[in-house]
Amino acid sequence: MLKIKDQVTLLDEIGIFTIIEKKNNGEFVIEDEHGFDQLRREEELVLYQASAFDHVEIETFENRHVKQNPFAKKRNKQAQIPVIDLHIENLLNAHGHMANHEIVLFQLDNCKKQLDKHIERGTNQLVIVHGVGKGRLREEVRYLLNSYPNIEYMDEHWSDKGIGATKVFVK
Repeated sequence: MLKIKDQVTLLDEIGIFTIIEKKNNGEFVIEDEHGFDQLRREEELVLYQASAFDHVEIETFENRHVKQNPFAKKRNKQAQIPVIDLHIENLLNAHGHMANHEIVLFQLDNCKKQLDKHIERGTNQLVIVHGVGKGRLREEVRYLLNSYPNIEYMDEHWSDKGIGATKVFVK
């Protein structure tokens, strides 16, 4: 039996309503949380019991359980772009006995070998780190890259010192 001040829900609406008046013909005046009144028959009302919903788990974005397709390809969100570092310190342990032009030739030879290896593997982009310096190695690397018909390149910031690398795209 419903009475005034009972909280109810409706069969066809969402929300919690309060009974504010009972009519003689079996209808009730209910008020929603915004203060609006509605006239409803007793058959449409369900007594609201807050404890009845205590064990109901409501799925939210934070606690949702996403089912993953076991056959789907696992994609790495941050693709690892290969890096060819041409700093002579990383290529040779001792280089003090070499002249500058020998160092540049060694770096370019190393760059060509690694670049060919990546193209053979099917790598579609990579970064060549030549350093900031005076730009001589950068010019030589770009001259080398221009000899490949299927390669495009652009400047790449590699350190806080400025543009010290070239990003390479293999078509």
